[in-house]
Amino acid sequence: MATAKQPRDAAGAAIPVLRFRSGAAQELTSVTSSTAQRSSAFSTGAQVITVTATEPMYFATGDSSVTATSSSHYIPSGVPLDMALGTDVSSTVDYHTHISVIAVSTTGTVYISERE
Repeated sequence: MATAKQPRDAAGAAIPVLRFRSGAAQELTSVTSSTAQRSSAFSTGAQVITVTATEPMYFATGDSSVTATSSSHYIPSGVPLDMALGTDVSSTVDYHTHISVIAVSTTGTVYISERE
């Protein structure tokens, strides 16, 4: 059996990193401050996503009806944010399947990458 190799920090401790899932990137374009946009469903079993926005955004994760509002969580522009889609790594039954975003003020683009 092959041994997985992970990057190491300055003290030599392994840093757990998930790779980007092939074919599992989404782009939400022209995200405005007047109407929230929602992603397509994430791949079955997706546990973590990385989100980057070109402008400040509010976001929420959930099921196919999730809708971000100005009371949702905030993501600044240009800062990749990794987020877990659930809490139980032994089962993905209750994992969130979508993300919704709405711009704080300026129209922008949101990039979503699934990790595995």
